[in-house]
Amino acid sequence: MSATLSHCGLPPGITRSQFIGRIKLALKARGLKTSAIVYLSRAFENWTRDQDYEPGRICGFWHQVSGLAEELTCTERTVHSIERDLVDAALVSRHPKANGRRDGLRDGEGEKTLRKVFGINLAPIIEQAAELLAEAEAIRLHKDAIESCRSEIREINRQIRHLNCPDVLDEAQSILPEGRTAMVKDLATLEQIRDALAALAVAFETEPRSEKISGSREDFDVPIVQTKQSKFLYPPDEVAECVTAHQAMSLASPPFRECLEMYGDYSWRGVINAAYEIARSIGIDDRTWAAACDPKALGPQRAALCIILINRNMDLPRQSEHFPRSPGACLCGMTKKAKNGTLNLLRLMQAACKQQRALGR
Repeated sequence: MSATLSHCGLPPGITRSQFIGRIKLALKARGLKTSAIVYLSRAFENWTRDQDYEPGRICGFWHQVSGLAEELTCTERTVHSIERDLVDAALVSRHPKANGRRDGLRDGEGEKTLRKVFGINLAPIIEQAAELLAEAEAIRLHKDAIESCRSEIREINRQIRHLNCPDVLDEAQSILPEGRTAMVKDLATLEQIRDALAALAVAFETEPRSEKISGSREDFDVPIVQTKQSKFLYPPDEVAECVTAHQAMSLASPPFRECLEMYGDYSWRGVINAAYEIARSIGIDDRTWAAACDPKALGPQRAALCIILINRNMDLPRQSEHFPRSPGACLCGMTKKAKNGTLNLLRLMQAACKQQRALGR
């Protein structure tokens, strides 16, 4: 660093008066205080000249600390603190003279060209202009995505309230307590909440109101079975629109997840491949698996969901009446119900979700 440090200029289309406003989000994300951002804004707008921002030029100012404090309506100590923060953040360089005084030299016609500056040099932040603009845009897009997701959640919650069904409201309450997303800052978490509420709304809008899930306790010994017949809650070729691969994985047993990690593919393709391997390991032959994967029956995606549920029940004690003593027979039974339209797979998944929540998983 020297008193004659030059820069490459601001990106095309960016003026000095709008630059700090465009990168404000990035500066805040880097931990810069509001007072430091105001300092930079004044520096770009008032304490420098347009020609200082041309490529190869020097851009800086040499106002005395007392004068800056007066313009910013703060103390000299605050100005020193702001400048230290900017230097530590590698956004400016500070080079006063040996006696602490600040000075600069302009020459050329009308003294337009800055040759030396013994004070504050803005070259470091100008050199990072493209990077800062990209960071600010990424943060802006992320915030927009969060707000959009929150808006979708609010709309889905309105739809659920209009169903006037206590069971649905209780389920929605367990997914998003009090129906408020203000405390949720993570986009991935918001997307999971949105998808879960959307699946809940679709399920309860279409399911027969007389359907029940057997058992009154919500522990792992409660069977995942139906007590009454019900139609499919979604067409066979649209399962991915109602149940995401992530939701399917959230119900899987540890062995299933370990198998999935071996493939390294967390899409529906990976879930189906893992389901096939698990099916073979628990005694389901290829013929039974192929029959389940027939589009006229379950289809590959819902067949994988059935394997996940069957595999979960294998964690039950062997003496339990709901332990799948013949996994192949279980899959055959689900395939048969799928063909005659009496399998409510999504409802079974909801029951499994309740079991997991009851166990704190």
